[in-house]
Amino acid sequence: MATEPGNVNEFRELARQVLPKMYYDFYTGGAEDQHTLKQNVDAFRRIMLRPRVLVDVSKIDMSTTVLGYKISAL
Repeated sequence: MATEPGNVNEFRELARQVLPKMYYDFYTGGAEDQHTLKQNVDAFRRIMLRPRVLVDVSKIDMSTTVLGYKISAL
């Protein structure tokens, strides 16, 4: 792999290359019918990142609220 992994499948392939087979099989496998594993894979497939281009970013507010306190990201 020439660059850093950019998605789950690339991380999985990188893990396959560097982990001993026993550990890789444990992390990529699922118990019995693998129902939860399938649900997790399907959930990641539903995530869609939409890049926003040509958007005014001069007034972005990166703050958030943690335990009722406003926190600035600057």
